[in-house]
Formats: sequence, C-alpha cells, structure tokens
Amino acid sequence: MSCMTLTTSSTSANTRRATYWRIIHPLHQTHRSDDQHVVRATARMTSPLLDADVVGTKIKTAADELVKRILSVKGKQHQVFAIAGMGGIGKTTLAQRVYNDPAIKNYFSVIAWTCVSKRYSEIVLLKEIVRSCKGDYGRAETIAELQQVLGDLVAGKQFFLVLDDVWQSDVWSNLLRVPLQSGEGSGRILITTRDQNVAKGMGAIHIHQVEQLPIDAGWQLLCKRAYLNKEEDVLSLRDVGIQIVEKCGGLPLAIKIVAGLLATKDNNKREWEKILKSHAWSMSGLPDELRGALYLSYEDLSPQLKQCFLYFSLYPEDAKMIREDLIRLWVAEGFIKEKGDGQIMEDTAEEYYNELVRRSLLQLDLKFTDGSICRMHDLLRSLAQNLSKDESFYGDPQLLNPTAMSKIRRLSIIKKGEIVVNSPILETKYPCLRTVISFGIPQRVENHLLLRLPYLRILDLTEATIESISDSLGDLIHLRLLDLDYTNISDLPDSLGRLTNLQMLNLMYCKNLHALPKGLTRLCNLRRLGIKDTPLCDVPKGIGRLHLLNDLEGFLVTNECVSGEMQAGWDLKELESLNQLRKLHIKKLERTIDGVSVLERKHHLRRLILQCTLQAEQASVQQSYSEEETNRIEKIFEKLSLSPCIEYLVIDGFFGRRYPGYIATSLSRLTSLHLRDCISCSHLPPLGQLPYLRYLKIIRALAVVTISLEFLGNGVRVGLDVATAFPKLEFLIFQQMPNWEHWSLGEEIQKNASIGEKIAPSSSPLLLPRLLYLELTDCPKLRALPEGLKHATVLQRFHIEGAHSLRAVENIPSLSQWLVIEGSNNIERVTNLPQLRELQVVRSPALSCVQSLDALQILYVEDESMEYLPEWVSGVLHQRQHLDNNNDLELMLHCNLRVLERCQQGHQDWSIIQRFSKVRACTADRSGYLEYTKSPFSYNSSLLELRGREESGTEEGTKEEGKEGAEEGVE
Repeated sequence: MSCMTLTTSSTSANTRRATYWRIIHPLHQTHRSDDQHVVRATARMTSPLLDADVVGTKIKTAADELVKRILSVKGKQHQVFAIAGMGGIGKTTLAQRVYNDPAIKNYFSVIAWTCVSKRYSEIVLLKEIVRSCKGDYGRAETIAELQQVLGDLVAGKQFFLVLDDVWQSDVWSNLLRVPLQSGEGSGRILITTRDQNVAKGMGAIHIHQVEQLPIDAGWQLLCKRAYLNKEEDVLSLRDVGIQIVEKCGGLPLAIKIVAGLLATKDNNKREWEKILKSHAWSMSGLPDELRGALYLSYEDLSPQLKQCFLYFSLYPEDAKMIREDLIRLWVAEGFIKEKGDGQIMEDTAEEYYNELVRRSLLQLDLKFTDGSICRMHDLLRSLAQNLSKDESFYGDPQLLNPTAMSKIRRLSIIKKGEIVVNSPILETKYPCLRTVISFGIPQRVENHLLLRLPYLRILDLTEATIESISDSLGDLIHLRLLDLDYTNISDLPDSLGRLTNLQMLNLMYCKNLHALPKGLTRLCNLRRLGIKDTPLCDVPKGIGRLHLLNDLEGFLVTNECVSGEMQAGWDLKELESLNQLRKLHIKKLERTIDGVSVLERKHHLRRLILQCTLQAEQASVQQSYSEEETNRIEKIFEKLSLSPCIEYLVIDGFFGRRYPGYIATSLSRLTSLHLRDCISCSHLPPLGQLPYLRYLKIIRALAVVTISLEFLGNGVRVGLDVATAFPKLEFLIFQQMPNWEHWSLGEEIQKNASIGEKIAPSSSPLLLPRLLYLELTDCPKLRALPEGLKHATVLQRFHIEGAHSLRAVENIPSLSQWLVIEGSNNIERVTNLPQLRELQVVRSPALSCVQSLDALQILYVEDESMEYLPEWVSGVLHQRQHLDNNNDLELMLHCNLRVLERCQQGHQDWSIIQRFSKVRACTADRSGYLEYTKSPFSYNSSLLELRGREESGTEEGTKEEGKEGAEEGVE
C-alpha cells in the first residue's frame, strides 16, 4: 500500500546545499512502491542521520578533532582517515557526527555515505556510491563502466566519502582508488573498520581508535533506553544497573539492547537482578562478540519472536528492510498464528515488528516518520546467522557441500560482481527447501528448477531480469508467496490458478505485463495482491471471490460491461464482498459507471488511496473539465461514503470542485491525509476538527487562493472552554500551490464573535499545539504567514522555498531547531524567533532585517550573486552583545570569490568575520575557501594563491594558510 513521501525538497538548490540540509533534516513517509531505492534489501545502507541516543562529551570531542584533521589537509590530494574499534562500540555513530558537521557540509562540494560490509558486490557498491553522490549511472552495469561514471562525477571537485564497515582494504586498492584519484579533484575518505590493519592497508594518515563508553555514560544511556524517568527508580536501580553496564563491556550497542529488554520488565530491583544473574550472559558455543547482552536479549524473546528475529539472517548486511515486506514473509512462512479475536495475522506480525523495535533489535530509519523502514546491526545479524546456520543460508550456495545444502530450508542467492551465481539447486532436488529469495538470477526460470523445489513456500524474484516464468509454476502447490515486482515478465501461466495455498502475490511495476491469467480468481487463500503501476488492460472477472484479501494495491476500475471472462478492469461493486480489506488502492476511479457506496461497510479498512487519472495535457491547469465531468466525479466520490475506521487516506487527481463531506465529518480516526493534484477545488476541506490527524500534505491544489477560517473545522472541537484546531497535527506540508495568496489560522476569532456556535467569543484558540514541522514549497503568491502560528508552541522546523511574495517571517516564539529560507526573492524581515538555533538563508537577496534571534547558534548564508556580506549579518552580531552566549555564533558562507576576498584577514569585512566563534566560507567550486576559529585562534585561506593565479595566468601562486597570532584586526 502506497505511503506518500514527505521530503523537504529543493529541486533548484545546488547539490552541496541540498545535500547539507536534506540529510540533516529529512522527513518521509514511504513505502516499497514509492521509493525504488528501498524496494529491495540489496543496498548496504547504514544511515548518515545522527543517532538521537548519544551520551557523554567524548564523542563530540572526537568528532571535532576528526573534522579539524580532515579539513587541515589542503591541496589536490586524496587522503584516507579511519575510525577503528570493535563491533558495537560506536564507530558509525562517530562517523555520523563527522559527516553531519556543518563544516564538512560547507567545505566539500560532493559528500556521500555508503556501507561496504563484509560481503559486498562491487557493482552494487559502485552504484550506491554514485547514487549517494547525487549522480546517475544510467545503463552502466559493468565495473569498468561504473568506475568511469564515478570518476567523471568527482573529477575536479572536492569530495568527502564515508565508507562504513570496511572489512578488506582491497575495496580501496582494487575498486575505488583509481576512479576517485583519476580527476583533478581533492578527496577525503573516512572509513570505519574493526581492524586497524585494514585502515593501514588503505593508507590512512590518521586512525582514531574508539574507546569503550565510561561507566557513568553507560548508565546514562541505559536509563534513557530503558525509559527510566522517575528519580526514585534511577536511585533505587543504580547499583544493579551499573553492574549490568559493566557486563556490557562499555559497548553502546550491548547497553541499548539490554535496556530494550529491561524496558519490557517492571522497574524493580528483583526483575533487574534476574537479568543481571541470567545464565544467558555466559552462553557457550558462540563467538565472543555474540555472547553476553546480544544472546541474552535473544533468549528473552518468545518462540514466535525468535523465528522472526532469525529471519533477518537472509538479508544483506546493513540492508534497509520494509515493514510490510517482513510482515508478508512472516505470515507466509507460518510464523504468525490466528488469534481468533478478529485480529488478522498481518496485525499480529506488525505487533512483532514493533516489539523488535522496542527491544532495540531493529533500528528504525529516522528519515521515515511512520517507522516503515528498518535495519539490523551487523552483530545482531551475525547472531541470527549463527543461530540459524543449519536451516538458513545467505550467499553463494556453491560454498555449501551437498550434505549441508540438503538440510537448508531457507536460501538467499546473491549476485556477486558481474557474474550471476550458479546455484546447485538447478541440478539437484532439495525437498527441504521452503524459501528462495534471489538477488539476481538468469533470464529465465527453467521448468526443471521449479520441479526440483516441490515444497517451496516462498519464491521472491523481485528485480530479477527474468522475462518469463514456466507453466510448471502451478506444480508448486505449497507456495504461499510469489513476488515478481520490477521484473520484465510479459505474461503469467494459466497454471497460476492451481496455487490454491498462495497468500501473497506481488506484480507491481512489471512494465511488460498487460494481462492477468483467468485462474487468478481461483486463488481462494490470497491475502495480498499488488499490481500498482503495472499497465494492465485485461483482468479476469470475479476478484470479489477472493474473500481473504486484506491488502489490494492497484484495483483497476473499468467503465465497460462485457460478457466474457476477461475485462479491462473491475467494477467497484466487486469490492462489496471483500470484507477483510485493511489496505486498498483504487486507480482510474473516474472510469466507474456509477458511484457505489462499497466502502461504507468496510469496517476494517485502515489505509485507502483513491486515484483518478488526470488528462496529461491538463495536469497543471485548474479549469480543464466540463461541468458534466466535474459533477460526475463529485458524485462518485460522495457516494463512496468512507468508513470512519480509515487512518491513512490519499486523494490523488480529484478534479471536482468540492471535496466529499465525509473527509472532515466522518473520518474520526484519520491520522495521515494526502491531497494531491486536486486541481479544481478552490477551498480545502475543514480538517481542523479531526482529532487524531498527525500528518497533512497538500500538493498542487491549483485553484486554492485563500486558506482561512473554514480550514480549522466546522465547529472546532472545544475542550475546557478553549477551541482546539488540529489538536494532534505534527507535520504540515504545502507544495506547488501557484495561486495561493492568503492564509489565516483563525485570527478572525478575536475579531468576530465565534467560529460556529460552540466557541464563545472570549475563548482563546488553541491552534496546532503539537506541530513540529511546517513546509511551504513553491507558493509564489502567498503574501503573509498567519498570526496564528504563534500558537504552534512546539514547532521545531520550518522550511520556506519559492515564496516570492512573502515579506516577513516573524513572531513565532516556539520555533526552535531551524528555519530555511530558500529562493524567496522578497522576504525582508526575520524577527522575533527567540528560540531558533539555526538560520539558513539561500538566494533570498531582499532580506535586510534579522532581529531577536537570541538563541541562534548557526547562521548559513548562500548567494553567489551578492557582492558583499549583507548588512543584516553585522546586525545580528551587534544585537548579541548583551547576551551571555554572544561568542557562540558560527557562520557558514557560500559565496563568490569577490565576497570571499572581502572576508579574509585584514580586508573590508574581516571586522565582521572575526566576531563569529567559527567561520567556514567557500566558493561554488570549492577552489576558494576561508576557515577561521576565534578560540583558540586559527586561520586558513586559499585566496592569495587564487588571486595570484588569476592575475599572472600561471599555475603557481602563493598560499596563505595556517596563519596564527595576533595581527592587525585580530582580537
């Protein structure tokens, strides 16, 4: 089921700027079908996002020292730096801090992060690095082709590359060194590794050895992750807690995992001592690094959770994994049992997923707000592989002897380098094999392959290059899951209908598949059917006979009545008998002959996408449909009469003038709403009264000119005599609203008598009390922000881009983390944001007044067209003179050479520069730079060399670098 992406996006921003803030502040809701980069778990991806559970000051000191060393190496050189330490000690966390340091973001024009891992595919790794560098490898598939793409991408540029979890030095010497050093650029490579010899083999000029976490910091981390919040609990459990921390050996990973276990227990000394004295700490038969806390946490799992945990042994190291994929696999494997209380197996599987997250056995990708993407630490994956080694195998099956292979029940086959691994299962019958997940297979799945796997339950061929599948597929009568997403298949055999045990069928993004076999409707146990974005034009009648379907993605509506067994789509009435539906995506809804209230009685339906197909040539024009067409689509939507149990709703391509009334009146459980390409509605629905709405995204509402009182709700909910609008909303996003001019958040409440009858004139509105993130992108006519934003008392992040008519951002006292103003030509004032810590101003030349930003710590200014530092920059410094923290402001500057010259020591703007605590400035191509730290004083600049070259036209010049001491104009 599609979950839309929420991205603080900037298509116009240059690569370095975009990389800087997108990686620090990304927000998504996503799903497998929306982001092909997380479609499969083939990419070795640790996250560059900062870990929220960092404790102590040593890591900050170490990160600052590494940043300083990395930036101190000048000239056209390629240098390797390393972070070394045992598994789980925090190498990746330290690398994250270095990667996200503003000085790194400001200095390097290309920054990239990728995970290498122990078994890496050279082709996959090269592709990941190219993608991470914001490049496109096109049709390049060989190592030589991809190396050329990478070399061209970094040629002549200053780049910073993090290679996380490196096990062999040949990844540098044999694969990456030549393409990265082939150009005229300058590169810094930071690696993390468990083995210092690997770092030395890569020629690292500095190796930072990560030390174990001190006891006090470990206890602090344990309290945080075990949710030990009461002071009396902290005091009463400290002694036993310190002993547990000591048993964890100062490893942050071990402490987090044990804390996750403790969080499931009562906060009393008896329960904690049981954990401390557990025999699982000294479990024998395991490698040393897998004993102790890791095995202890596994041993505490229920039998069902143990099965789910061990399943991660089938995935690549550091892979991104999608919650819904895992849920379907667990159900198909038989790990999940019906509870008999009306809860379906998929719901129980999701509970298991959440439990593994709570226990810190899975790490959520923080870019995704709905918790749908996760990964597992490589040590935990190693534990899963060690415990399941007799039944599960990931890798090249040729490494197994026939006896071991005959016992394997689950097999993940990998594609290694440029050669497809030839599996022995092509030659021998293996009756024990139940699961095959293939990461790259031959062009065809031969008949004899399927015949030799008679008891197969799972066949996952996602993204394989197959073009057909044989008729013997129907002989796999035990098959529960078949996944052919992103393959090139052009037809399915009629024998598919014999797979009466099949529960999950994925056929999404199969660009050559145009028809489904007649036998589809005989799959009486089918629970999931995914056919989104597959160009089907011929489907069998009778989908309503699949009574167990709970997840249907890509239901294709038809407007034709035919007498045969096949048709161009389905009538909406065929949904009436599908009473188990939890997730439903309907496309081409405009085709329906008559609106049918088929969804009103879908009492279990939680996630729904309603999609119309806009006329391609009219997709960006609001008045493109006749009165008859408009009235008809409005009636279709209104008659659908959605069930109030829906939690997630997308309306895409609706071209009526009025939204259906049930959006604001009936969907009392709605938590996430996306209104996309609703091009003819001049007013947004009254959403403020939805009590649980958490996420709201509106994109391309072309007819909207005004958003005002009606948006807050018809009779906004009242509590304690105070009106509340959007009581739970955390994310509010407006994108590509070209005609939107006026926005009010209920300022009229104070001027008029009331909003409806339920609000007394004297009541003060409570607006957006939980809003964390606000985005306005490409809203060029919006003239002012609403005064009501001052009521958003916990607002943390605000992104404004392409708001050319906006003149001021002011009076938002709660805005705390960051404000981005980008490409907004007429913003003049940024004032009264007393809690704001970071301000980024990009190509917004009209800004002239910045006041009352007393908490500001980081100021980022980017504009290559400016001729001198804006006067307001000096004003910000002047206003801070009365503050205790007046020396704590950092400046990052992205400008042209002329401005950079003015900023260097002794020049026109040096008196401004020297008042900042730290300055990092550079030109667009990074050839010119300036680095300054106030205390202890340091100063580096390349400007004398650059100017000398410009004036003399020679390749040699002078370089001013490393000046220290008190000179003219230096404090």
